[in-house]
Amino acid sequence: MSKLDKILTYKRLGIANLFTVAAYRIAVKIGYFLKIQPIKPIAKNRSNYFKSSKNTNKYTDIKIAELKAFGWIELDTTKVPNWLKAVNSELTVNNNQQHWSKLSDFSLNVGDIKSVWELSRFDWLFHFSLKYLSTQDEENLVRLNSWLNDWCQHNPVNQGVNWKCGQEAAIRVLHLATTSFLLDQEKSHTKILADLIYEHLLRIAPTIPYAMAQDNNHGTSEAAALYIGSLLLAEHDNFKTNANIKKWAKIGKYWLENRAEKLISDDGCFSQNSVNYHRLMLDTLSLSEFFRQLFDQKRFTEKFYFKVKKASQWLFLMTEKTYGKTPILGPNDGANLLPLTNCDYLDFRPSLQWAYSLFYGYFPYNKNADYQQLSTLLPARSIHSSNNIDPNPNSLNSSFHLISNHNNHCYVRTPNLKFRPACCDALHVDFWLADKNILVSTGSYSYNCEEEVQTYFPSVKAHNTAQFDQLEQMPKLSRFLYSQWLDIDVLARSSNSLTAKYQNKTGHYHHRFISLSNNNLSIIDQLSGFKNHVVLRWHLSAEEWKLEGQKLISKGVNIEISADVAIEKIALVEGYQSRYYLKKEVIPVLEVTITTAGQITTSLSW
Repeated sequence: MSKLDKILTYKRLGIANLFTVAAYRIAVKIGYFLKIQPIKPIAKNRSNYFKSSKNTNKYTDIKIAELKAFGWIELDTTKVPNWLKAVNSELTVNNNQQHWSKLSDFSLNVGDIKSVWELSRFDWLFHFSLKYLSTQDEENLVRLNSWLNDWCQHNPVNQGVNWKCGQEAAIRVLHLATTSFLLDQEKSHTKILADLIYEHLLRIAPTIPYAMAQDNNHGTSEAAALYIGSLLLAEHDNFKTNANIKKWAKIGKYWLENRAEKLISDDGCFSQNSVNYHRLMLDTLSLSEFFRQLFDQKRFTEKFYFKVKKASQWLFLMTEKTYGKTPILGPNDGANLLPLTNCDYLDFRPSLQWAYSLFYGYFPYNKNADYQQLSTLLPARSIHSSNNIDPNPNSLNSSFHLISNHNNHCYVRTPNLKFRPACCDALHVDFWLADKNILVSTGSYSYNCEEEVQTYFPSVKAHNTAQFDQLEQMPKLSRFLYSQWLDIDVLARSSNSLTAKYQNKTGHYHHRFISLSNNNLSIIDQLSGFKNHVVLRWHLSAEEWKLEGQKLISKGVNIEISADVAIEKIALVEGYQSRYYLKKEVIPVLEVTITTAGQITTSLSW
């Protein structure tokens, strides 16, 4: 890779962003945060952060899900957790006495730091709160306060891994604020809770520029925490005259509006090109709007509402209606900001139902279902209409395209140069036959694990596209940064067809034509510019497939392969899919290899 390629890559990240990140790293290195954010205890004595609710009867028929890490690891709620232990192993952080600025995200003895962070996001606040509201049993409130006291005793302010990331601190603030509302205490919270929120905002505020320089969900989360946390603190006698509160509320509002305008495309796609991070962003902005309405604050800008409405439409188009599942497109760290229903982590309807109620004033789905609970617990101020129109599938036209026919949908990855790519997935195809995912996306699994698996999930090998000469579509500069970004040229599109192509710096050329009819999906790939061979891969639903010559047969779908050149090899091999973070399963993968430039046709029929 040339120095010019590196320079161009860094330039695309934004010169201002680069200077901000450099300044942050220098500040860490010289001990700046050690001075302005000293380690100190949160509270000297144990106390009740949340008091008994005066209105436990305002909710009826509450359904409570089991507390699960990353949506699948069942957790024991009968005892206080070890806050420094990984949720998926027996490993425990062994150097947690240090200031957060002295720790690295990727060199801890527990492996993936997110396995430790997960419990310190405070999802369990919702679990105990809903049990308390449902049963009116004070023991659930006692347990909630006990866990919160124990966390504070074992995680002094600015000490250790759980203060390392501003976004993790922000998520705690958002969960504390939401719990305050659920327990009817958002305007009458205890001093010890106000102190806890204030200490978190003191941690977040100095590193806000660094969060914004990432151009991702760190910025939206931390801006929301400053905004919402300040609204709550302004209600408390000890903080309403504090100069920081008004300043933070203003900063938080500014950055929420700025991030929505910059990071959400006009078609609604979020900068991270990830379905799950899109939900996290949308939930964060929805929560900000909910608290704005609750505290009767000035509306956000019209541009903010335009972009968030588009983001809601985008996610609606990505979500199948029967079970609320979506393609697992883009990076996925298992985040689910508001697990306030008993719906599965993979069900996106709770977030959509709530976002539409807040920003459109109506519900896109039937109200008599479990996913409605989020909208019931956190109600929009005004629901004025039930007459809604589904967004036009043709409205997706930036980093993803959607072609559809009746209930069948085909999502195509068409990256552009606006924001950094997270994986080698150019021209990747994800296909749904009604509510069944046939050509699947593979997820992320973990951001820090064994090298072989770490390399696999973001690679071209893990996507439904072509790999030339065993190379990646783009070379890597670092763990999360590629060079020589691809820019897809969309040549033509209609409601049920798409033609697109790219040619990378190595000269690899991929032209893909996709056509969807009532009972057939045809994908024609023209492949050239390679030296030895090219492999076309199709990651398939986890069911029984049988390969007979150039035809792959399953119970409901057949896949037939043909080419205008000799096919060197067709094989059914094993790959991985990770629908939940830190969990992977073996899936079948069809590999088609040619050694001469030519055209491969893949035909799915049902």
